Amino acid sequence: MNIRIKLILLSAFLVITSSGVLFIFTDTQVENTLRKEMLSNISQQSEQSVENIERFIFSRLNDVQLAAKNPYFRNSEISTDELIIRLQELEELNDLYYTFSYFDMNRIRIADSKRQSIGKEHSNSSYWLELDQKEAVMDITISESSGQVVMHFASLVRGYSDNQPIAILVGTIRVDELYKLMGDFSLSTDVNRRLNVNWVDDDGTLLYSNTNQVDLKSTFSDFDLIKDLNDPGVNLLETKDELIFVTQDTGYLSYQGNDWKLVLSIDKDQAFLPLRKLQTKLLFVIIGSLIASLFLAVIIANIFVRPLVELSNAAEEIGKGNLKVNIAVTSKGEIGKLAHALQKTTQILIKRIGEQRLLNKRLHEQKAQLENQKGDIESVHEEVRDSINYSKRIQNSILPDSKELKRVFEDKLLLFRPKDVVSGDFYWFERVRTGRKEHMIVVAADCTGHGVPGAIMSMIGSNQLTNIIYYQNYIDPEKILARLDKAIKFELYQDVDADEPRHDGMEAGICSIDLDTMELTFAGAGLAMYFIRNGEMEMHRSPKVTIGRMEGSGKAAEDQFTPLRIQLETGDRIYLASDGFQDQFGGPSDKRFMSKNFRNLLLISGQDRTMVEQEAKLIQTFDHWKGNGEQTDDVLVLGFEI
Repeated sequence: MNIRIKLILLSAFLVITSSGVLFIFTDTQVENTLRKEMLSNISQQSEQSVENIERFIFSRLNDVQLAAKNPYFRNSEISTDELIIRLQELEELNDLYYTFSYFDMNRIRIADSKRQSIGKEHSNSSYWLELDQKEAVMDITISESSGQVVMHFASLVRGYSDNQPIAILVGTIRVDELYKLMGDFSLSTDVNRRLNVNWVDDDGTLLYSNTNQVDLKSTFSDFDLIKDLNDPGVNLLETKDELIFVTQDTGYLSYQGNDWKLVLSIDKDQAFLPLRKLQTKLLFVIIGSLIASLFLAVIIANIFVRPLVELSNAAEEIGKGNLKVNIAVTSKGEIGKLAHALQKTTQILIKRIGEQRLLNKRLHEQKAQLENQKGDIESVHEEVRDSINYSKRIQNSILPDSKELKRVFEDKLLLFRPKDVVSGDFYWFERVRTGRKEHMIVVAADCTGHGVPGAIMSMIGSNQLTNIIYYQNYIDPEKILARLDKAIKFELYQDVDADEPRHDGMEAGICSIDLDTMELTFAGAGLAMYFIRNGEMEMHRSPKVTIGRMEGSGKAAEDQFTPLRIQLETGDRIYLASDGFQDQFGGPSDKRFMSKNFRNLLLISGQDRTMVEQEAKLIQTFDHWKGNGEQTDDVLVLGFEI
């Protein structure tokens, strides 16, 4: 896309974005302000109107109560004609009242200021029911005598002698008198922003409306929406099309109120008319600003873009390989500096290309040399790999066949997994006869290091065990370990100064089982024996010493080992293991498997399983724990069942 168009579009985008943000912000602020003003304005009008209505009702109730205390009305002997005269006098004193009536306690109209319905029984309307609890009450209903919507103000009349109710005095006022207190409600002097006014009782009956005919039979259409709005002050309810303001009757002085609601509503379009006018003005301003900005962007684009176009064309030629292109930009500003820098860069590139060609030639020669060296390294690597694999075959050849254990014992387990092809861990077992006795010697050992160095140590250890046990006829584990320590030191350190530190050696655990008496003797150097009988495990630790590094003579070394003797029973299980399994890193937190977990695994995995099945469980657990991580050390677990 042409840079001029991009610059013009960028300018338009910035103007539209900033104008849009300004429009939204202004619209929101004005709407919030307008809402607050409307709520304040309507609250003032509503609360004033409700107070006027309540004051009016309070005053009329006081009128009737005061009149009911008049001695004439409290005289039970007064005649009907006299009562009518007194009622007419009350009506003349206050032109608000349409009529006054005097009823006995059986709701029979005894007298009326307009002489209407005298002698007739009045219906049991709401104010008759409320007079059982209150001294004076009022209600709005249709008059039985005139058929008009009226307000009844009723008060008990009590006799002189016993102060007991003897009659009911009722003053009637046309509800039109109350409407005069309301007047018109509006948001401003604009006639289009007048509010709809509805006066509703606690049952939803419409008592007054400036938009509907009131007959005390109509229910306010939105009563379900407003019936629960009973908080003090003015409650605002917003529907899809209207704003509804509800003011709850709270009572005036000692007057407790009748749960009326004054409901003012206005269409949203009318309520927010000033906002719509402001939005229209803002839109005209924004459109004008956009047109002016686009015109200005076109002018600025022609002034600033021309040098950029020339510089772009020059860069395009350089990209094609024409480094000798002439950049005809004479501007002294940033674009001119950029053109000068580009011209200088092309000159440097010409020089660097020559140098690079010479360097490429040298690199090509070096690559050929590296290819030759790579072939030599691969050849050496293959020879080393073949040598290690051959070492593995040699090591495997000196390890005893695990089937030999199965010939002696009920069941056996052997988990042997080198870390690096060949292993520093090894096992040794042999059935040995000394005189008339026959022993089974079982050894597990962990040599210093792993890989080739460890494998060499394991072969030395295996050969020395064969010599010590098979040819020298040693069967006691502590003696075997002492002789093995002496032999290892002789093999490894005969040309080493006595003061130099010794690092090579091995840890070992040896079990010697008398096959006639089935007595097991165990001794170890750094390796423990795990003994399980009847589902319970005992771990027999050995001294933390290393074969090949022990101090003192053969007798002194032998004294460091205390043999353990156990009389074996059918079902006993014995395990020897290097520390490779318990030191393996892995699991969710990449931590060591740990000795405690290894002991629990030996105990639990062997329950209700053969040792062959247990071996598979150990392998599965080890692989799951290790996951995709590297094996930490050689692993050896050797076990057998009596």
